[in-house]
Amino acid sequence: MKHITILSTKSAGSTAVQNYFKKNYGFKTVTYTEHQEEETLYWTKVASILKKPQESMYRSVVPLSVSKAVESLNSFFVENGLPEIHCTEDSKQEDFEWFYYKLISKFGPRFIEKSPHHLYNESNLKLIADFQNRYKNVIEFYNIGLVRHPQAVLYSAWKRWKYLPNKFEQEWYVSYLNLLNWKISLNMKIVKYEILVNQTSFGESILKEKPLKFNFSFKKGSVDKWKMDSQYGHLLKPATSEFLNNFGYQDFKLRRKITYLIELNWYSAIFNIKNQIKNF
Repeated sequence: MKHITILSTKSAGSTAVQNYFKKNYGFKTVTYTEHQEEETLYWTKVASILKKPQESMYRSVVPLSVSKAVESLNSFFVENGLPEIHCTEDSKQEDFEWFYYKLISKFGPRFIEKSPHHLYNESNLKLIADFQNRYKNVIEFYNIGLVRHPQAVLYSAWKRWKYLPNKFEQEWYVSYLNLLNWKISLNMKIVKYEILVNQTSFGESILKEKPLKFNFSFKKGSVDKWKMDSQYGHLLKPATSEFLNNFGYQDFKLRRKITYLIELNWYSAIFNIKNQIKNF
């Protein structure tokens, strides 16, 4: 049984990588999740139930409350054809590891998971490492650390969800600092999105086998789109700019167009108002 885990931030290209392995190598995902693009957020929910430390993520449900995490996981198990699994607020870490093993077994022999939320909190990574260590003799694990230039990530999230780049940047920084810190413990293969889209043998470099089919190829058009959009002008913080060297990236000083600043301030004001109403 083979299991691929993709660790990245949002908007780093994980959906494309997941589809690559699904369509070319026959990997499967769960059939139901309340989240986007077959993301389970499994280990973030387990961390909540086990009361592990988790920092809030930008415009995210993470961390969930204990009761909400229990309710979400139990619904998740039923909808994915595992009604015999039922967790409680008193369930132990070993229980959740067994539950996840049952999930992989149901959708195996090739299962892939790509929740971008797992990389930001180290408690999630510790849970993943513990699980893989326990089941390493019965499952072949492949952990992919998917990296993409922060400007590409911030630009994509800005265009898609209007994530404020100055807010979301910190999440990119912390996530990839964690990736480097956990690279050895999780035996991660670090892959740059900008490089893999031009590779014809990406899957072979991970699994050491040829594709079963050739039904998916990466689109290259979005790689440098952020550089060509004259209306985008986010400037990286010095710490992020320096951190890029760890992945062989360079910073690009974009011109801050007045139209970009107006739009940025507009959405910033809107989100501030929404938060004030929510907390009223």
